[in-house]
Amino acid sequence: MAILPSSAWFGRVTLVAKLGIGKAIALSFAREGAKVVIVGRGESALKETAILSENISCVAGDITNSQTVKKIVEKLETDFDGKLDILVNNAGWCPVQPITEVTVEDYDKAFNLDVRAVVDLTTQTLPLIIKAKGSIINLSSVGATHPAKNLSMYVGAKAAIENFTRVWALELAEYGVRVNAIAPGAIETNIWNVTDLSPEDAKKHKDGIASGIPFKRFGTAEEVAKVALFLASDEASYVSGSIYAVDGASGAM
Repeated sequence: MAILPSSAWFGRVTLVAKLGIGKAIALSFAREGAKVVIVGRGESALKETAILSENISCVAGDITNSQTVKKIVEKLETDFDGKLDILVNNAGWCPVQPITEVTVEDYDKAFNLDVRAVVDLTTQTLPLIIKAKGSIINLSSVGATHPAKNLSMYVGAKAAIENFTRVWALELAEYGVRVNAIAPGAIETNIWNVTDLSPEDAKKHKDGIASGIPFKRFGTAEEVAKVALFLASDEASYVSGSIYAVDGASGAM
């Protein structure tokens, strides 16, 4: 991907999400001139985002299904001449359960989306990324290093993502590919609405988290997107294997 001094962007971005952080990152890249492909299960939500910019197109499908990943690669090869400069692995699910209530099905759901899908998408698109000497940005979480009760499946998955990030950075350096991760703290996104908690318990859970953040508030998806823009840019050309916290100082405690 070439970035001109004027910060004009020319390239392709694949984002594994359609809401929250993924949507904010997609719109941020699109505003800079990148061609963006967003991926998610809900086609209507994808189209609602894609209609906001002529630079955004979409692929509907379950990212835990390898056939969906193959469909993404086919779109890149057909519509973008096999060009992929930036891969953002952002899909995630955050079950809120104590280990006394966790089942192996909960584990499978969390790790299939938060870990397996990341590996599948990365490995299937890697030849394109290597060809472009591109950049991979994984979404981790402050919980990977500062775990909280009742989030063992999520923080366990994100700890794996951080280690993948570091190892892949070492392995792909010889190809000129950079791999970094962003570790958000509590960000106001739709993920809080798709847990197994009731609306009342979800609000109580969120309020409890906010009270423990030094900034005393949740972050915004746009604040995460700004860091993604930096990591994908030539300004970060010597940055790889790094985990960037966007957490209101939560990780400093």
